[in-house]
Amino acid sequence: MRKYKIFFLHGWLFDSRIWFGFEKLMPKIYQSVLIDLPGYGKNRDNLLSPVGYCKKIFNNLSSPTIIVGWSFGGILALLGLLKNCTNVEKIILINTHLNLASRNKLRSSTNSKKIKQLRHNLSTNREETIKKFFFECVKGSPRELNDYKYLKKNFKLSSMPNNDILADGLNYISDIDYFDDLKHTQKEVLVIYGEKDNLLNKISFSKFRQNKNIKLCSLNHIPHIPFISFKKEIYSAIKKFIEN
Repeated sequence: MRKYKIFFLHGWLFDSRIWFGFEKLMPKIYQSVLIDLPGYGKNRDNLLSPVGYCKKIFNNLSSPTIIVGWSFGGILALLGLLKNCTNVEKIILINTHLNLASRNKLRSSTNSKKIKQLRHNLSTNREETIKKFFFECVKGSPRELNDYKYLKKNFKLSSMPNNDILADGLNYISDIDYFDDLKHTQKEVLVIYGEKDNLLNKISFSKFRQNKNIKLCSLNHIPHIPFISFKKEIYSAIKKFIEN
């Protein structure tokens, strides 16, 4: 079994705690590294942009690496497809809105409006906006009420990034464009998407099905945040991909 280092990238709003111990399911032969993006968690004082921070890490890897990115972290994980990231061998995207990674006609104007509205809501009523986003992240799960309570218990409002960091994150989500890099990648990529993801909505994967290096995995009953109630399902999909 190949000895990989595995980097875990969280999404917008939540820091590395969002994995809820998921990394502990990985075999001990792998070295798991939980990253807090600039402005988040234990990295709150870092002033780099998320893109600059990830590029710096990925460009200086000294051993074979797998990047696991959830949501916005998945879009950042696509930086590992760039030429300088020679030691990034595999990339795993979990509930990542790939249409947002493209500024071409495939990108939905509806999604842009949602991001603009979210940015506005944060500035007018931060607490209500965050709570609503919490619920949207677990909506559709058979255990959505329990998941929502668990999320609120573990992510206090006082521990969340400030509004400037969150607004900047939304801007990066709108601007990052690695759609073509993914479409034509020679690296192995696994795209996991939950059928009950209320934020992901419906995405066309037709452009990616033509690339044999990209594997698609659809999971039933999985909401946007799957690491509370569906760790085992996500782990099984990742394990199969890594070991094949």
